[in-house]
Amino acid sequence: MNKFTFNMGEENTFIATGAHHHPNGSDGYKIIGKWDPPLEDGRFRVKLTYTASWESIEMDGFFDPEENSLKGSGSSTEEFVFKRKPDYVRFYPAPSTTGARKRWEFATTSVLEGVRRKPWSPTYALKRFKDGKRFTELSTRLNYYGRALSEAEVAEFFAFYPILYEADVRFYASLIRIDLNKIPIL
Repeated sequence: MNKFTFNMGEENTFIATGAHHHPNGSDGYKIIGKWDPPLEDGRFRVKLTYTASWESIEMDGFFDPEENSLKGSGSSTEEFVFKRKPDYVRFYPAPSTTGARKRWEFATTSVLEGVRRKPWSPTYALKRFKDGKRFTELSTRLNYYGRALSEAEVAEFFAFYPILYEADVRFYASLIRIDLNKIPIL
């Protein structure tokens, strides 16, 4: 994942630092630049110097506050795009090559990366486990034991529906049925 931080310097200057991550580690970069007064569309024309461990490039581009991005072209490179929260920007093709095939490739690669990354995150797995356990507890108390839930518990119970997948709710319902079958009936 890329990291991009942006700091305002002296009047009309900025400094941004970040890292290009790859399988063998990461390479840091620094961007130092100046901007002109805002244009009619709200963007700012910028002149900047991109410095990485392997080169230093002079670039011209625009800062778009709405997108929170720097876009433009350099003297010896093609186009560039820097964003502060670039979850999938690393897959995005250069703006000059954004034909239908490249956009489709970007979409499929981004979705596949999200699918690969999300379920394997320990934080995500632990949250799903805790949510499932709490959902089954509240559902059992509400639907099978007839115990009233407090207002906060009712709100918590219904807050699970937009979060949980339908398959998860079915799975939890099967666990509840298994647990209820273990209770002796007198």
